[in-house]
Amino acid sequence: MANEPIQAEVPPRTVGEARDRYLQRATLRSVHTVASYGQGIACFLSFVESTANRGILPALQWAGEAVDLPLDRLSHADAPLLLAFAEWLLTDPHDPADPRPYSPATVRLRVAGVGRWLGWLDDYGWLPSGFPLAKALRMVREEMRAHHARDQRAPDPPKGVDELLAYYQDLRPPARHANLDPNDPRRRRWETVRLRNHALVWALAESGGRVSEVLSLNLNNLAPRDLMPPYAAVIRVRVVGKGKHAYDLRLHQALPHIAAYVAARGVHLRAEASRVPLFVSHDPRAEGDRLSRTAAWRVVTQAARALGLRPIHPHDLRHWRATQLVNAGQPLDVVQDYLGHRSVETTRAYYARTDPRRVDQAATDTPLLLPDH
Repeated sequence: MANEPIQAEVPPRTVGEARDRYLQRATLRSVHTVASYGQGIACFLSFVESTANRGILPALQWAGEAVDLPLDRLSHADAPLLLAFAEWLLTDPHDPADPRPYSPATVRLRVAGVGRWLGWLDDYGWLPSGFPLAKALRMVREEMRAHHARDQRAPDPPKGVDELLAYYQDLRPPARHANLDPNDPRRRRWETVRLRNHALVWALAESGGRVSEVLSLNLNNLAPRDLMPPYAAVIRVRVVGKGKHAYDLRLHQALPHIAAYVAARGVHLRAEASRVPLFVSHDPRAEGDRLSRTAAWRVVTQAARALGLRPIHPHDLRHWRATQLVNAGQPLDVVQDYLGHRSVETTRAYYARTDPRRVDQAATDTPLLLPDH
């Protein structure tokens, strides 16, 4: 019996079909590799849907779902596609529900995953011949190299943080609560939330901690004497930061405000309170649950908006505190420990800038010649 001719595999028609075909291939090395490549492609599909109909590139003018984007829409004019994808991954949407911006390392990983996927399609002859894959990869590679070499310093600290620190202290109840008896449960709840928000802003600003680290604090991290006048000592609380790196948050000036909030909650600090969060929700639907990142984000952003300031987010308070420490003349190794950076080089790269007035002063305080000349 004659051998039947082998039929050529039918090419995938859409981006979604191409993704499924790729991820189902047994030649991929491991489940971890599949997961990593799949995450990159998932991010790419989100990028396509987020930028659809905005006229960035011809392929992105597709109005339907990303998975239905026909592969044959890719053309030579879409050469900057991977570059646009990388820029999108690095963009801060100022939305707590959006995981962006990703770190440069993650962006490189996601773009590499998409690049391998497109390369695989090209090997099978399924990528449109007009789409210049080599050029697309070169463009994003060169830009990522330039991004890595660029000054990676933190953004300028926000203006108006002093006003932000006073906002909840001076906040007055809304009209619907203003005339309630102080013992009315609604008035007490509003007052407790005000004290919590005030304490949270001070804790974020003073400690320079990331919002997740500050929200991880529990009641037993504070001894009763820590919350009693004269609040003389700086307390250190061990937290696990970025990359599983443990370091100490430091609190001192925030302690009276934290004490006022704890007193309003009526919580007695006990050794067995190890899992009782310091900052909690007072919403009746989630009473006592640890305050979420989204809620903490709103505490800061809504205060800035009410004060007429430019958008300020919790992480901006970390930059503000770091810059404050550097401009006060604190050595970089001290700032490194304060922020929980693994390396002083990270601190140097982000916060090597100083107040220009201090640099001006250095010019006048450092003569070229000794006095006897």
